[in-house]
Amino acid sequence: MFLRLLRERRSVRKFRPMTLERELLARLVEHATWAPSAGNRQDWYFTVVTSPRVRLRMAQAVRDRWTSIAAAHQDLGMIHELAAYAAHFGDFEEAPALVIVSARAVDSLHEHLLGKDASATAGSFASAAMAAQNLMLAAHALGLGTCCMTGALAARNELGKIAGLGNKQEIVCLIAVGWPDEAPPAPERKPPTETVRFLE
Repeated sequence: MFLRLLRERRSVRKFRPMTLERELLARLVEHATWAPSAGNRQDWYFTVVTSPRVRLRMAQAVRDRWTSIAAAHQDLGMIHELAAYAAHFGDFEEAPALVIVSARAVDSLHEHLLGKDASATAGSFASAAMAAQNLMLAAHALGLGTCCMTGALAARNELGKIAGLGNKQEIVCLIAVGWPDEAPPAPERKPPTETVRFLE
């Protein structure tokens, strides 16, 4: 059953215009918190955005950021294609709910000791990512659709301000949530021979 759930989950970008009950969203977050975490510190945080006004502000911040990126790099090839692709990074505006998954930022001592390796060794980001996966699998099991988004994080600072996150939280991903209005086909997967290496 669980293995089938893993294979059947899809990224859903079109949702029915139906609100989600707060209790249901709270259940999703509770399921997310059963993910493993580094040192069992549970350094994750979930901001659930159901306000259309706030989602609109966030989506506009993402579009503005990518517009400025494209304008500053007009000399690069493929920039117009990138800008067209990035235009969809704010599509979470149409979702009934948006979950901002964030993690505790690396402390200054950790950064001083380990430099660029601080984030990887602290494990907060990895823990939050595992919690995000738990949330999406729980949503699928309950008949909901989700889409994990990271392209929007080009505007991470602006999103954090709009959501009221302090500087001790860093956004890991955004997850759009709602009742699905599409059934995307299974995407092709690379065979294990291309993605696995055994050292024996």
